[in-house]
Amino acid sequence: MSEEDRKPRRIALNPRQWAAVALVVVALVFILQNLTYVRVEFFLIHTAAPLWLVLLVTLAAGYAIGWFSKRRD
Repeated sequence: MSEEDRKPRRIALNPRQWAAVALVVVALVFILQNLTYVRVEFFLIHTAAPLWLVLLVTLAAGYAIGWFSKRRD
């Protein structure tokens, strides 16, 4: 094995990967700051859930609504 084979390789991230890393960090900070439980009422269902989970489900529902309602030309 030559000396060049033993050198650790540097991993270069492109801007899209940096943005993904930044979003993961922001998401983790958001989750850690919103661990309290909130009361959730939906029709006749009453439950308690962490605030971050309620917001995540709401975001996913909004994404799904937008995806299903977009125009397809």
